[in-house]
Amino acid sequence: MPVERNNKAFIADDSADTVGSAALTVVTVAHSELVILTVQGAVDALTAPQLSESINDALTGAPRGVIIDLSTTEFLASAGMTALVTAYEAIAPTGLFGVVADGPATSRPLHLVGLDQTFTLYPTLDQAIADMA
Repeated sequence: MPVERNNKAFIADDSADTVGSAALTVVTVAHSELVILTVQGAVDALTAPQLSESINDALTGAPRGVIIDLSTTEFLASAGMTALVTAYEAIAPTGLFGVVADGPATSRPLHLVGLDQTFTLYPTLDQAIADMA
């Protein structure tokens, strides 16, 4: 059963943290030494700060790696890509970083701007976890 704290839902059973608005929901789950952020909805200029805040919260625990799962993201604007680059730069010196993006709404814009050359893109969450474990 979720417990509300500071507008965040903590699910005690599986360590998930859900933060969301009508346009964007970010679910954070610890998996071994990795943190997985599943992003649902649209990441644009209005919602990118919410994504950045969730990433910053995840990084405070000093995980070995971060996976941003965009498989249920419907739209990824440049502000969202900026949040991803900022997250990559924050963890890259010491940790692992990967993005799950497969489809026209997410992987296409990341490829078009060349971010697939900056950080690793995975077609599935399972592949990202296996590679980063």
